[in-house]
Amino acid sequence: MTTLETPTSLHATRSLTLPQTLQPNDRARDAAISPAQAVQAAARAIPRNVLHPVCSAAAGVAFHPRALLALLTYCYFSEIYSSTDIEDLMLRDANFRNVCANQIPDAPTLRRFRRHNRDVIETCLHAVFRCLAEQAGKHPSETELFEQARLHVTTAVLMDMHEN
Repeated sequence: MTTLETPTSLHATRSLTLPQTLQPNDRARDAAISPAQAVQAAARAIPRNVLHPVCSAAAGVAFHPRALLALLTYCYFSEIYSSTDIEDLMLRDANFRNVCANQIPDAPTLRRFRRHNRDVIETCLHAVFRCLAEQAGKHPSETELFEQARLHVTTAVLMDMHEN
């Protein structure tokens, strides 16, 4: 296990324990891990107690903190930043609608989750960037990875500011 400590220059120091590699299972060690698998593994590695829910516990599966974390991490990794664009994407995706029983988080819910969990989203993105960089044989510094994660989340904030 690796303890990630975000540099204080980025935001308040927060330590989270993540697996050294983010392989979804032992059989996948020799196979390439996809960005979606890296996001799932990183989101699962985040302790439940550091996530701040923005909806009631009775809300649909798409509103649970870990689901929102994985969704936003994947979208930001994929350079889909606008909460409205993310909401539209979910509305158009039949598989997502089926899994979530047509209960789709709206853009304000996505923004609220980001506001309350920004540092966790950045940590999750950092883990995904690290995992995929290592898979590609690259070894950027932890500071570079945190800066990359912070840039993606900051871009999402700025995109949403222009929508309002």
